[in-house]
Amino acid sequence: MPDLTPEQISLLADKLLKGTISEEEKVLFENWYNTFPEEDVRWNDESVHAAAELKRRIYRRVKGDSIITGKWYWAAAVITLLIAGGAYYHYNTQKGREQLLAKSGSVSGGTIVPGTNKATLVMANGNTITLNDEENGVLAQQGNTKIIKLNSGQLAFQQGQGKDAGSVASLNTLSTPRGGQYQITLPDGTTVWLNAASKLVFPTAFTGKDRVVKLTGEAYFEVAANEHQPFIVVANEMEVSVLGTHFNVKAYGDESFAKTTLLEGKVKVAVNNKDVLLKPGQQAKMNNAGAMNVIAVNVDDVVAWKNGTFSFDDVTIAEVLQQLARWYDVEIVYPDGVPNGLFRGEIDKKSDIATVLKILEVSGVKFTVEGHKILVRP
Repeated sequence: MPDLTPEQISLLADKLLKGTISEEEKVLFENWYNTFPEEDVRWNDESVHAAAELKRRIYRRVKGDSIITGKWYWAAAVITLLIAGGAYYHYNTQKGREQLLAKSGSVSGGTIVPGTNKATLVMANGNTITLNDEENGVLAQQGNTKIIKLNSGQLAFQQGQGKDAGSVASLNTLSTPRGGQYQITLPDGTTVWLNAASKLVFPTAFTGKDRVVKLTGEAYFEVAANEHQPFIVVANEMEVSVLGTHFNVKAYGDESFAKTTLLEGKVKVAVNNKDVLLKPGQQAKMNNAGAMNVIAVNVDDVVAWKNGTFSFDDVTIAEVLQQLARWYDVEIVYPDGVPNGLFRGEIDKKSDIATVLKILEVSGVKFTVEGHKILVRP
């Protein structure tokens, strides 16, 4: 590691954030940053270790970006957060975390906790099952289909021999609350990850010419291939048709766009009698007026929620907080209007809210937590 003191590292980080760093200083900072191994090690200088640890745990290495806007920018932001003002402590210790939160003033987690795996199933006969309260095993049976809670905690519909009547009366509804998510295997073998505050409506058995489900909110689909029976997701006014593929659909009622993002295979997205065929890495965006366009996206960012992280790439603070509100089941309030600014970074969904808000304060906003309400000010 370059022989830099914590004060020198903090000074370079501050210059980088302000845009006043020289080319020689950029190289120095970059060389220092690149000396950190991916595996956990311990340095004698606890403040440097703290910066490295939190940087590695919270922010991904952004490849292909310029020094100012890429990984060095976020390393600088985290280092400034940890080192400036004499914050010399080991983040991995409980004492270190308490010291970090103590410096955040009114940013205190209180009773706000991260979301967990929880959902409610309303069966076709009207019976309701609170899934997080149930033991593993067979929960119920509908016709020839068994409803099973697996050891992994996910829900599975296992279809036996014969066929169920594919009618409206056979529809089931899986709902996640704010602060919840859940995974389900549908009767055809399709696996669905349902995000917070979302709802999936599906039949006990797929018996028609199409496999149709309805989605409100967000879900990631890994569709079981069946060239004779297309799989169709209806979300708002958007209809997504596939034979077998991996894709993500986001269609919350309180957001300006409904989005379908393709990871593997092909999907056709239809809106108002117009359709587009997506390629992997593309996203179809439909606004509230029904207009649709196709853009290229980083699919890892789109499905990060399924893999246990929030991933943001130049996302507005309002959009960031909208996702956090669903996961932590909190109300976001802007007493002085919505702040401007963009955020880039990756945050573990298991993080406590106080730590998350302290990270977001790097973007120049301030937070006050009052019960389950978060006040946001520029």
